[in-house]
Amino acid sequence: MQKWNLTLEELVAATQGKVISQVERNFGGIGTDSRQNLDGQIFFALKGDAFDAHDFLAKAVEAKAAALLIHKAPPKELEDRVTIVQVQDTLKALQDLGNFWRRKMKARILGITGTNGKTTTKEFTAAVLETKFEVQYSKGSFNNHWGVPISLLSIQPEHEIAVIEMGMNHPGELKDLSAIVEADAVVCTMVGRGHLEGVGSIEGVAKAKSEIYEYAPEKATFIFNMDNEHTRAMEKRFAAKKPRERVLRFSQAGSWPDVDVQLEVVSAEADALHVRGHIQGQSGETSIPVFGKQNITNLMTAACFGLLSGMSPDEVWRALPNCRTVWGRNQWVNLESGAKALFDAYNANPESMKAAVENFATLSAKGGRKIGIFGEMRELGSHAPELHHELGLAVGKADFDEVLFVGPSSAEFARGMKEADAKKNPILSSSYEQNLASKALPVLDPKDIVLIKGSRGMQLEKALADLKPLNFKAK
Repeated sequence: MQKWNLTLEELVAATQGKVISQVERNFGGIGTDSRQNLDGQIFFALKGDAFDAHDFLAKAVEAKAAALLIHKAPPKELEDRVTIVQVQDTLKALQDLGNFWRRKMKARILGITGTNGKTTTKEFTAAVLETKFEVQYSKGSFNNHWGVPISLLSIQPEHEIAVIEMGMNHPGELKDLSAIVEADAVVCTMVGRGHLEGVGSIEGVAKAKSEIYEYAPEKATFIFNMDNEHTRAMEKRFAAKKPRERVLRFSQAGSWPDVDVQLEVVSAEADALHVRGHIQGQSGETSIPVFGKQNITNLMTAACFGLLSGMSPDEVWRALPNCRTVWGRNQWVNLESGAKALFDAYNANPESMKAAVENFATLSAKGGRKIGIFGEMRELGSHAPELHHELGLAVGKADFDEVLFVGPSSAEFARGMKEADAKKNPILSSSYEQNLASKALPVLDPKDIVLIKGSRGMQLEKALADLKPLNFKAK
């Protein structure tokens, strides 16, 4: 099997770098963490808001880095031990090298964005495609200005397809990422009220998300969600410019008849979605071991990616049951008490919160209690008070037996619950203190079920840890 390999000449050409010292001429990968094994790799000395990897160059050499890529004064004492290449900006060099590598590799590139469902859609798409192809996809949310090029640079020569997640929290970001990725096919899964702090309004979100289509290569195939008014507007704007064979559309059954993938949820259980519908005219029905009706959008997107990658409708139908949700996304966790927790705290915005509350409300506690632990939805800017009040209303109407809210918007959340005539006042805390869940909530019974939902920055896995999980690994 051919290995990842980059020559010094390629590195210099891709990054417009200057060779300061030359020890090794061939490299077997890239790294950004001096605490990891960097044997044979290029260490990119990235500078962030809270760190500067130039402070750890000696440690990178100790970790067996074969080259250092820097943008500060070169360390003279390391010149005889390692290849050193100096550039104007290491982040820009990483992005340029990502684009160079994307062009060097044969893999077809699939780009995914959307307010909700990016990471889950990426996982579902990879699960479907892996039944037929060699697939590369990043583990976790490597979807920003440094994560995307790292994802591209993880593509190996044997990979036939790479699934790349592309995030956004300000206008122009997807334009820049699109130039790096040069995707062969793209989708915006949906538009909702996320990252309002950076774009101001849902219309701003839609405009920023549409960049994935606007700045995609001319040859790219477009996938459109016809169930979301904002992505439907994107279809109206961009689809007419493409030949029919480069456009795929999906919708839940009955909404838009002229689509390539049309699925509906027949029933939703705690451990499975039962779906039926049509994939390019072929009808079918299957069960998929995931929780949450909102996943139907992610499943239809994955099916479209399967079709445009050359899978037959029958192959896609047979592949869908391979889909699974991952860490922090509708993840069922068994607790020491015998109770179960639905841990969905990797990310949160008003739409994903609403879906979580509605899905959880459909479950039966079978004689036990329903308990909700909610965390602040971040990056909402001036909209935060209004949207946390809205969340409190939804939670108050959902018939939870106990509710704990953690975050700066606790007063607005509590006001919403009160207006909904909730049967019990929520427990409020501005931040999560150790053992808060176990102290504030009643002792759990084996029949109890707990929903844990909030933005990643709230670190609600601490609440889960306090409830003594049996099958959970913190990140």
